[in-house]
Amino acid sequence: MAADSRSSLFRKRNFLGAVLLAGVGLGVYLGKFNFGWGGGNQFGIGTSGSETQVTTSAGNIKPLEPTKVKEELPIPVPKVVRILIDERQYYLRSENIDGQDTPIELPKLMRLIEQAPGDDDGLRVRVYLKATARASAEENLKIALKEAGINEASVFWVPTPVK
Repeated sequence: MAADSRSSLFRKRNFLGAVLLAGVGLGVYLGKFNFGWGGGNQFGIGTSGSETQVTTSAGNIKPLEPTKVKEELPIPVPKVVRILIDERQYYLRSENIDGQDTPIELPKLMRLIEQAPGDDDGLRVRVYLKATARASAEENLKIALKEAGINEASVFWVPTPVK
């Protein structure tokens, strides 16, 4: 009697192991095909979007050149540059309450700050932080301001997070 229970347990265990192994194998096999699942941040062997190549009619392979982003319109220099930091991104805050915040890169932002004359109190920069602002973005801005020679007294860090 005990031998029968062992053999049926052994058979069930082997069968379940084989099913599991077949499922993993099928998953690996189907994982090679892209069915549109995932966000593109997948690990593995292959080429990324930046390594896309084109074959010319002569059969030579050359990498695609990145498309050029059209130049943004020149931004008028305000008296006080208002910056919003959200995650790791910098935004120029609009003067209007209902205005849109414009994304801007740190080097362009620094050129704008250097040109800003400042208000009557000597402030040239107001920095607003969202609750999701990263400390690394704050530090990068502080370092860039220091390297540009912007006095700490001319920068106002708004103490309360904005929404």
